[in-house]
Amino acid sequence: MKSKFFKIIFSISLVLLVIGCENSIQKPSKSEVKAITKKVADWQIKTFEDQGKYRALPLPENQKKWHHRNRYHDAEWMGAALYAGMYEFSTITADPTYSKWLYGIGQKNNWKLYKRMHHADDHAVGQMYLNMQKMFGNHRLIKPLRNQFDSILNSDERDKWHWHWADALFMAPPVWARLAKTTKQQKYLEYMDEQYHKTYDALWDKEEHLFYRDKKYLDQKEENGKGIFWSRGNGWVFGGLALMIPDFPNDWDGKQFYVETFQQMAETLKNTQRKDGTWSSGILGGEKAYPTKEISGSAFFVFGLAWGINNGILNAEVYEPTLIKGWKALTECVTEDGLVGYIQPVGAAPGNSFPNYTELYGVGAFLAAGAEMYKYVEKIEDANSTKKEVSEFTTFMNDGGWCWYQDPRAIINNGKLVIGGLSGQSGDVKVSVYDLETNTNKGTVVLDKNFQADDHDVPALYARPDGSILSVWAKHGNEKIHHYNISSPSNYLEWNNKSEFKYDYNDNRGVTYMNLYYLENENNLYNFYRDGETYNPSFITSKDHGTTWGNRTHFIADDVEGRQRPYARYFQKDNNTVGVSFTDGHPRQYGNSLYYAEYRNGAFYNVDGSKIKDLKEPLRTPEAEKIYIGSETKVKPKGFESVPNSAWTCAMGKDSENNPHIGYSLYLSNNDHRYRIAAWDGKKWIDKEIAYAGTCLYTMESSYTGLMAFDPEDPTQVYISTDVNPSTGEKMNNIHEIYSAKIGLNDDISTIKWKAITSNSEYRNIRPIVVAGEGHKALIWLNGPWNSFVNYKADVKGIILSSKK
Repeated sequence: MKSKFFKIIFSISLVLLVIGCENSIQKPSKSEVKAITKKVADWQIKTFEDQGKYRALPLPENQKKWHHRNRYHDAEWMGAALYAGMYEFSTITADPTYSKWLYGIGQKNNWKLYKRMHHADDHAVGQMYLNMQKMFGNHRLIKPLRNQFDSILNSDERDKWHWHWADALFMAPPVWARLAKTTKQQKYLEYMDEQYHKTYDALWDKEEHLFYRDKKYLDQKEENGKGIFWSRGNGWVFGGLALMIPDFPNDWDGKQFYVETFQQMAETLKNTQRKDGTWSSGILGGEKAYPTKEISGSAFFVFGLAWGINNGILNAEVYEPTLIKGWKALTECVTEDGLVGYIQPVGAAPGNSFPNYTELYGVGAFLAAGAEMYKYVEKIEDANSTKKEVSEFTTFMNDGGWCWYQDPRAIINNGKLVIGGLSGQSGDVKVSVYDLETNTNKGTVVLDKNFQADDHDVPALYARPDGSILSVWAKHGNEKIHHYNISSPSNYLEWNNKSEFKYDYNDNRGVTYMNLYYLENENNLYNFYRDGETYNPSFITSKDHGTTWGNRTHFIADDVEGRQRPYARYFQKDNNTVGVSFTDGHPRQYGNSLYYAEYRNGAFYNVDGSKIKDLKEPLRTPEAEKIYIGSETKVKPKGFESVPNSAWTCAMGKDSENNPHIGYSLYLSNNDHRYRIAAWDGKKWIDKEIAYAGTCLYTMESSYTGLMAFDPEDPTQVYISTDVNPSTGEKMNNIHEIYSAKIGLNDDISTIKWKAITSNSEYRNIRPIVVAGEGHKALIWLNGPWNSFVNYKADVKGIILSSKK
């Protein structure tokens, strides 16, 4: 009897041990998750043109006309699902390879949907277009999409039931929901909701909490007598909900329906996961009916579960074992090369899969799962970390950024380093203060909350005679106003009430690019900016150091046919002179040459002091000194987003004799930019190439580089940001790093020795600035995720180069 009792106890213990082992699968690290997800993404991009070679196909006797090895059209739903996952992955890596690849596909297809007007499958690629619009802030990318959806809303077939199969709930609804959010037009959300409910009412099983693939499966059964619920069909729905719910307004009454549907599906998925961590191709059919694993549905389930936990919609304690087990199962289906196997071919019902063949949509599901899994593990690692991050660099501002056509963006005054910044998340206009005497960060103050998420809006700063600081900022050409504020003279975290200066001219376009320089003999504070009416550099002035403004004046005029916008950089050559370097226009529109002039006492001068003319009318570009000759054409070869051989000014400085040094970038192609310096030696301009600037930051702004900066006290000390070897152009890791070098007048790229300041960085380091004054000097730059000028989450980091003690 006793022996039998102990046998029972032993058996129970063994069962509990096995169950415990199954539920205690080790969590992966975030580096492991990112590494395998990156391997899959890289393999897919590399083999994309040969996609048919690796495509999973049914056995010959089961093949239909759509089963082939030809390349799919870019805008078909198979690729659209891949793009959705590739975009999700691009959000967790600083490598721009993936977003550039997606942008290229959209651009190649002119941002158009596929053939059929109402068919959900042909709407799916719109997810990627909307993602690119979100990332890069260009509404032109979704214009064809919006036009087509407006046509649908105005058509006679508007009220028909168009989404009559489960897959459709991934293909179309997220596009309509995102368009509603992007345009702030409720009509798109209402249409989505109407169509979705029609599908839900027809295909949702209220007992199993799953969707039938379509109506013909309502009465069909698995061998075990249960309903046929296709794994991938439900994966489409579950993944679609995870993509779509974040775009719903929080106060929308309809949101809870989608959240509850998601939660109900998650409960069923938790209870139907197989021992191997996947879900059967027919979810309720069991392993006997489906002995071969299939992961296109499983990958969407893992994506959705991770998203649900990350966003507090699913209980982490309840769903974590299912998630971890599911992710492990997915990773076991990745080959050494990065191919994701065990993906069922194109179909509409449960079916077979193969270990060494794949499909685009399954890869997209894997990438989405990897991205969300990374966020999940990262959150856990951050919460459990007991190590205090030690960095050789100081963080001067969290969540800040800047463009490079506003100055000064940082100043030193009364022993404080004061930095202006613009949040790429909230749009807050900020100022941070760092005490250089005590090496302590004093804090950050928001001058204008939720102003506009656009780095062109960063404030320019000016130290007033009474010790206070003036800050001036404006939107990116969206309004005819510049905003300004003045700090306390003794505390730069205390500011007065915000003021506005309204520009009066007959054009709807607004002002941008604030630059503040004081000319002593005139007792005038100049605000150089780009005017909305002329699209040209202009200025207004203040006789009371920024309290009041007036005297709007056209400063520089473009001379190229069409509406051009010369880009100007300014610097204080001496107390009474402002030096200006400027271009013909934007590199995207013209092969810029580079010009230089000086302004003082109401007149323009060449660098040698010879007078050009009085400012009775604006300076035209041909009247100034041309220090670099660009291609001076509007012709862009295919594959070039800017005009080759186009200059763009990005830094200015002066030597001990007030001789100007001009740093500029040169666009040769999207993947090849160069840094150059033009320095005046007292008799002539010495113009030379100094470094490889690498690839563009992103395709839409193909002339954007990491930029460069001079030490304001010694322009031979130069700092650059590049993602390649600055001396050879050799490709590195696609991450921009900061380098420094001492560059004499006789040096060229073959003799310059660049030294890395940052290395092996997780995120880009771009747009360096050197700030000097009162015996202090600091190098600062932007570090963090940076997708575009309207989408970034960078911190201002840097080092104190020297300090007065």
